[in-house]
Amino acid sequence: MKKKILTTIGVVLGLSFLIAINTPASTKANSNLLLASVDWVQSQLNPLNSKVTILEKKVAEQEAMINLLQKAVSEGGTVIPSIPSTPEAPTPGTLPSVVYTNASSVKVHSGATRNYKVLATFTANKALNVIDQHGTGANLWYRVEVSSTVKGWVHSGDVTTTKPSNVTPSAVITKEAVNIRKGATTSYASIELVVKGTSLKYISSFKNAKGETWYNVQSPKGNKGWVLSTLTEVR
Repeated sequence: MKKKILTTIGVVLGLSFLIAINTPASTKANSNLLLASVDWVQSQLNPLNSKVTILEKKVAEQEAMINLLQKAVSEGGTVIPSIPSTPEAPTPGTLPSVVYTNASSVKVHSGATRNYKVLATFTANKALNVIDQHGTGANLWYRVEVSSTVKGWVHSGDVTTTKPSNVTPSAVITKEAVNIRKGATTSYASIELVVKGTSLKYISSFKNAKGETWYNVQSPKGNKGWVLSTLTEVR
């Protein structure tokens, strides 16, 4: 009888030991299976994420090429031999308002490479209003105003943002509504009245007998005449 009781106790203890061992082992197995599933899913997603990034970059490059082609067509450009990868948009605050030619013969092209036709050639110290930029580093180009109706591209290496002491103005900006007159005094008749902020093409300057400085300019309509310097700003 005593032997039978001891045998029963042994069986119960054995079963308890087996349950204590098997329960955490099963839980651990389930956890390992879950982790393996997560790792497998992640391994499948990583290549897809890389492909999406590559596709987004290609789309950006194609959009940049389309934009450049549209500019070339509208400005009389010919064939684009190459295009820098993914042109970067100008960082806010970094686009200069004016650049100045720093060589004796600086060419402005119809597109942002030297293969485009030349729209104008300027000597050193010519001020050019900047309206856009394309590329970065050694491939940086500025879109500038050649005149009130003509825009073109100049390479950043051919210009500087530092204003020379003997700069030749390229534009006269009105600070208020201004009369363009037939001569360099207020006694001359007005040819045209232009509003504040109008960009006039600079031609030359003149100091009259009163000591007033007047600018000879051309309006966007093509009218040539004189404006008083104190009512304008040269760039």
